Amino acid sequence: VVVDNDGGGIFHFLPQHGALPTERFEQLYGTPHGIDAVALATVHGIEALPVGSVVEFDDHLRRAGDRGVRLLHVRTDRGANVAVHAALNDAIVSALDRR
Repeated sequence: VVVDNDGGGIFHFLPQHGALPTERFEQLYGTPHGIDAVALATVHGIEALPVGSVVEFDDHLRRAGDRGVRLLHVRTDRGANVAVHAALNDAIVSALDRR
C-alpha cells in the first residue's frame, strides 16, 4: 500500500507548519515529487491499482488471493491527513479522560 501525498506530508505535523505562511512552508518543506506510483509499478511489471475509496480498498484486499505482488495506490491530501490525526488524537484523549 502506497499512501501518496506527493511528498513532504510528514512535515505538516511540525510546529513550522502553523508558524510560516503556506506558500513559504510549501517552498521549504513540501517536497513534491510528482511521481506517478502506478506508472512506476507498472513499468516494473507490478500490478498497480489506484484506490479511490474505503470500499474500493476493502474490495481490492478481499480479492487479493494468491495474486503475488500488487501495489494499492491511495492518494491523500497533506492537510486532510493532519486533520484526521488531530481528530483521532482528540478521540483518544477524550476516551482516556472518561476512564
